[in-house]
Amino acid sequence: MWACLSSFLAEYERVVEETGEGLAIPSSGVLDNPLGLQYWHLAGPICYKDAFQRELESVEYITTTHSVAEVLKKDKLDIKELKAAVVTHTFASGHAQHLETYLRDKVPFLLFIGHPFSYAKDTRSFYHLYKDGNLIREHKSIDWPLPGILRYVKDTIYTFLWILLYSPKLHFYFAANNLNAFAGVWLRRLGKVERVLFYTIDYVPRRFDNWLVNEIYHAIDSFCVKNCDLVWNLSPAMVEGREKRGISAKYRNKQVVVPTGTDVSIGLSRPDNIDRNKMVFMGHLRPGQGVESLIRAMPGILKEVPEARLIIIGTGPLEEELKREVKKLGLEGHVEFTGYIEDYKDMLTCLAACSVAIAPYVDDEDTFTRYSDPAKPKDYAGVGLPVVITKVPQVAWEIDKSGAGIAIDDDVDQLVSSVVSILKKDDTEYQALRENALNFARDYSWDNIFTKALRGLNISV
Repeated sequence: MWACLSSFLAEYERVVEETGEGLAIPSSGVLDNPLGLQYWHLAGPICYKDAFQRELESVEYITTTHSVAEVLKKDKLDIKELKAAVVTHTFASGHAQHLETYLRDKVPFLLFIGHPFSYAKDTRSFYHLYKDGNLIREHKSIDWPLPGILRYVKDTIYTFLWILLYSPKLHFYFAANNLNAFAGVWLRRLGKVERVLFYTIDYVPRRFDNWLVNEIYHAIDSFCVKNCDLVWNLSPAMVEGREKRGISAKYRNKQVVVPTGTDVSIGLSRPDNIDRNKMVFMGHLRPGQGVESLIRAMPGILKEVPEARLIIIGTGPLEEELKREVKKLGLEGHVEFTGYIEDYKDMLTCLAACSVAIAPYVDDEDTFTRYSDPAKPKDYAGVGLPVVITKVPQVAWEIDKSGAGIAIDDDVDQLVSSVVSILKKDDTEYQALRENALNFARDYSWDNIFTKALRGLNISV
């Protein structure tokens, strides 16, 4: 069993945050959902949309019985009184860090705890302690050179230690992913936490190839869905996936879609900063992200646009293999690897200098991108970049419908033609695409997302 747990946790660490059927709108009007989110089951792909009221076709009604407020059974709380902790595993900037940024200036007490994955440059666990909007203490643990399961035991010990030592009784414990939510349930049983919120970033039915490891992962996920007070999912597809694996539909009333947001950076989108021949991919260089297809598409793109260049931002296990492929195809002068850009604003600045962004996810039924709501397409749109995206995550159809980009099949020829069509657009047509991308991103600003989400927790903001 020890070996199985060790194997599970090693594979769990391998996957980084990228970071279904749900509830529909009854004919009488908007569902009793304090978050203001609408869920739709379509005849075609499953999509979601929040309260910005974009009309979609072919809606099929699915019922629910309780509002989120009924699930929480608590009185309304003003955000100026909220005491909270946010606990996450970290590699790059992600959903939990954005929640930290949103909360820190609004609440009287916030403790943010981060546990870096073993492949991060700095693997020391850390915390940021805020009171009344001021960072009053930050600390990093010593560097423990521990293997496998022991690293996660260490992380859990630090979570318990820092919350027990430095926080008052917390109104909410926000836990990104199931291991941190599992710890939160026990902190609640110790009386240190009132409510545990499980923030699901990367659920997928077949997370691991090893059957037993996959079952352990889902056992922890199931425990957290049943025992946490509320679950935030990035996509309604997560509910569908869980129910296919046997989680009762009665837990739907605890699961709320809180989609990925973005920071709209209009100041980075000045037309004089843009190189019309420059394409960009940003993300983890691992299987499933489709970077291999993008490199294979480059000869076809260069045939139509000889001055085209591709910037690849990020690192990962495929980096050296991708560099060898670039050299093999003679593309060294047209493809640049920047590596991981640690500062989020620097990364956005690099994106903003490009002309078109690409999210070529592999169309695999078991990819967690299909069940998630990846941040990459919205980060692209947030700096005004038109997006070429494969029809894997639900957001692809939203991008295509809004005119913020082009949704394609997982096909190299379609990738070539779509990228070339954007690179060749005249200035007027191209600027219209950029405006559409920015308008799309504004709907998904982090401020809007978290304000709606907290109101759904019966917190006045």
